[in-house]
Amino acid sequence: MSEGTAITPLTPETPAEAAARWFALGRRSRDCIEDQQFRDWFEADPANRQAYDDVKRSWDISALAATDPTVVTMRTEALVARPARQRDFSRVWGALATAALVLVVVTGISVTYPGFIGKAGEVVAGREQIVLRTGIGERATATLEDGSTVVLNTNSILEINYSRLRRDVRLVAGQVLFKVAHNTARPFVVAAANREVVAVGTEFEVRLDGEKVRVALLQGRVRVEPIKSHGDPARDGNVAFMAPGQQLVASAAGLEMKPANVRELVSWQSGRVRFDNTRLADAVAEMNRYSRTRILVDDPAAADIRITGAFRTGQSYSFAQTVSEAFPVDTEQHGETIRLRSRS
Repeated sequence: MSEGTAITPLTPETPAEAAARWFALGRRSRDCIEDQQFRDWFEADPANRQAYDDVKRSWDISALAATDPTVVTMRTEALVARPARQRDFSRVWGALATAALVLVVVTGISVTYPGFIGKAGEVVAGREQIVLRTGIGERATATLEDGSTVVLNTNSILEINYSRLRRDVRLVAGQVLFKVAHNTARPFVVAAANREVVAVGTEFEVRLDGEKVRVALLQGRVRVEPIKSHGDPARDGNVAFMAPGQQLVASAAGLEMKPANVRELVSWQSGRVRFDNTRLADAVAEMNRYSRTRILVDDPAAADIRITGAFRTGQSYSFAQTVSEAFPVDTEQHGETIRLRSRS
């Protein structure tokens, strides 16, 4: 098979992915055929039963959280505080955000990724700042107090700090898709490395790789500019205005903006990554973001192979096997390391 051959592997769902799908179908009442298919799947493997029980338990916990006295008290205090303390808007907005997100952390995130419920202690919520995080291979969705939605990809950290005049968030690590509720009087500002992305109502993704920031715009308009220090205005040459379908990369070398298939860039939301004539070394680096199993490319000839296709995130071995079947590449697995090298 030539190096330009496209790969479209069909890998099965993981038990967790299938469990989430079956649970969602059950919420709207499965038909008789679906019900039989569900029973067949449920009885086929103990891992399936465990995954389904995990999803159901997460949902049950979320229902209890809705009436938890602590959460109810926080929401009540936030709502009562607003008219009585008009001069202290930052504390009020912080309390509102906290009350909303405590529920989301237990409900939305746990359903999106059932294992996240066990990491609830890692979500730090204060009256003025909230921190959301995901581990390797995890995805999480949260709805903020203004109706904006954030979707965190693998191994990401997002700080949220709303005030009366601005909706400030900071991407500390990883990759987040933002769906911003429209509010021209209260800009939504995402800080990442030394850049700010300013929006009032739009949908865009920000990815942070070291000091390199990538912004992909799905709809609306955003402005990308350097973070101002000590009140110094940003120079016009360093400010970029983006239109839908554009991708911007800001690095030490400057700004690069180009058209891109931004829907494919955010395909990770559905648990897949897509490559289009991508070097194998770069594809491996992307796959490694989603799994503790590391893939290593042992020689330049293999590293320069070009691949095209869609792959499930977290399926490192399946990815390596597909590459091995499609190209003259051998795979060797040692513990949690998979090595790829050109076939002699």
